[in-house]
Amino acid sequence: MRNTLLKNRQHDPRITYRGESASRLDNLTDAVFGIAITLLIFNLSNPNSFSDLLTFTKTLPAFLISISFIILIWNEHVEFSEIYSFNDTRLIIYNTLFIALVIFYVYPLRFLTLFLTNYMFRADLRVSIQGDQVPYLMVYYGFIAFALYFVLYLLYHRASSIKTTLGLNEYEQFYTRYQQKRILILFIVPLISIVLTLIIKSYSFVWASVAGGVTYFLYTPFMILWHNRFKSKSKEFNVE
Repeated sequence: MRNTLLKNRQHDPRITYRGESASRLDNLTDAVFGIAITLLIFNLSNPNSFSDLLTFTKTLPAFLISISFIILIWNEHVEFSEIYSFNDTRLIIYNTLFIALVIFYVYPLRFLTLFLTNYMFRADLRVSIQGDQVPYLMVYYGFIAFALYFVLYLLYHRASSIKTTLGLNEYEQFYTRYQQKRILILFIVPLISIVLTLIIKSYSFVWASVAGGVTYFLYTPFMILWHNRFKSKSKEFNVE
């Protein structure tokens, strides 16, 4: 799947793609993501009655949201490995930590999406959680999301620090710096969510839960600002 995606992906002529052929580490990472999706599937209850079948159908939104998040994180890994490859010990260590976190990410993601589906659509799913526990769920999820993106940040930071070894050209160095800034946004927002949730929880667990969730809407303005800045600066490296 990775090789097919890489062949069909639109490539930037200013970038040398050092990992166009999937390595054994890439294949291992893809297998871990496959296991993560499999865990999501097998975590679904087996319908043995029509009532169970209706309940199973109601879990579809949560399942699709969970799969979407897993695919987004997988695509982040694909984009990194396609450009830089993993011919470095520290990059391999970071990648190992990354795939461990992916597996750990599955159940809090699944639980959170089921909870949100149940709350928003009144799906009557079996999700056992007390109201005053919801802030802790937001903190739990936020910590895993923060950890995943922080490791991705470390990958880009390491690539930037060994730019000579990797043979990065001027544009690739610029690209790497801006990807670091983008990933910085991706892990700072969950961190803000955690901090706000813990602060407000002392006063109201309801508002703490709301604040923890609403914080993720910060992604939209932050990413728009980043994208506009990146596009503006990248024009300085346009190929003649």
